[in-house]
Amino acid sequence: MDEKVGMAEEQISGFRQQIDELDEKIAQNLNERAKIVLAIRELKNQANLPIFDPQREQEILTRLALTNPGPLSDEDLKEIYRNVLYYMRNFE
Repeated sequence: MDEKVGMAEEQISGFRQQIDELDEKIAQNLNERAKIVLAIRELKNQANLPIFDPQREQEILTRLALTNPGPLSDEDLKEIYRNVLYYMRNFE
């Protein structure tokens, strides 16, 4: 095997391990977020408040864009988070 290929494969393997670890952290954080969403939902139900708060969702998206260090574009980050918010709003 070519030395360059071996070095590249080794680096790729290391990066993939980092990605796997980040994916696990993302999943843990999403589940923690979901627990908090459920607690908020329960409080809203008890107080007869609407579950969906479009103003709050817009605040979240704006804050993410303002604090986005890249390399994801603000729009890409917002699109990913729109999906997160959709699933958080609609899971049971």
